[in-house]
Amino acid sequence: MPGRTSKKYAIISDLHSNVEALTNVFADIDSQGIEDVICLGDVVGYGPEPRPVLEMTMRRVRVSLMGNHDEAVLKGAKNFNAWAREAIDWTREEIQVADGKESERWAYLKRMPLSFQTNGMYFVHGSPRQPTIEYILREDIYNGSYDKFDEIFASFEKILFVGHSHTPCVINEDLDYVHPKEIDHGFTYTRDKKKLIVNVGSVGQPRDNDTRSCYVVVDANTVTFRRVEYDVDSVVEKIKAVDRLSDNLGLRLKRGV
Repeated sequence: MPGRTSKKYAIISDLHSNVEALTNVFADIDSQGIEDVICLGDVVGYGPEPRPVLEMTMRRVRVSLMGNHDEAVLKGAKNFNAWAREAIDWTREEIQVADGKESERWAYLKRMPLSFQTNGMYFVHGSPRQPTIEYILREDIYNGSYDKFDEIFASFEKILFVGHSHTPCVINEDLDYVHPKEIDHGFTYTRDKKKLIVNVGSVGQPRDNDTRSCYVVVDANTVTFRRVEYDVDSVVEKIKAVDRLSDNLGLRLKRGV
């Protein structure tokens, strides 16, 4: 799905039905005067408020890609652990609650594209090879998955933006894996640099031992990781109040894992 964005735009991913996190991230985006937002998927799943998060995304996000949890709501949860599978089944029922907006929510999920490209940038939830399923992980480097990376790097021109693993990082063609803290939370990309894979982290369920939401801002040739605090305890209590959501989902939020 080719297209163009404005000069400065935000990339969010893995919202996971977390209203508190998404509200604060949108406020941070708005404070910078950013209008264009790209979402790399997993709007729903895990969290306690799928309907408002989906509706906020429908109103605010310019391009929203399909993640594996979004896909599972539509087609059924396969290869999910028990907590995630039950959350998906509950989420499906919540999204289809008859409140006058159920058809619009369901149609929005079904319209989500698998990828988006603009100006040499490639956007996908998991990887270009398997858009909703395949992870790109530090362990792939350690395990010598060089053919995998050869295929992935061959599939885009400049920068590949992904989510899925909830762990922000930058990977270059030499397979150096860098956490944003190691590069002062950002970098400048020039034409003479090699291709890069950028994981934008997670808004709704960070997993890099930092409970703050994570997303990325692109401004011309500068990529900046931003962290945003939100009321984690409030979300944990909401998860506890839903019988079909495991309390462990809340514990993960409190630990950032």
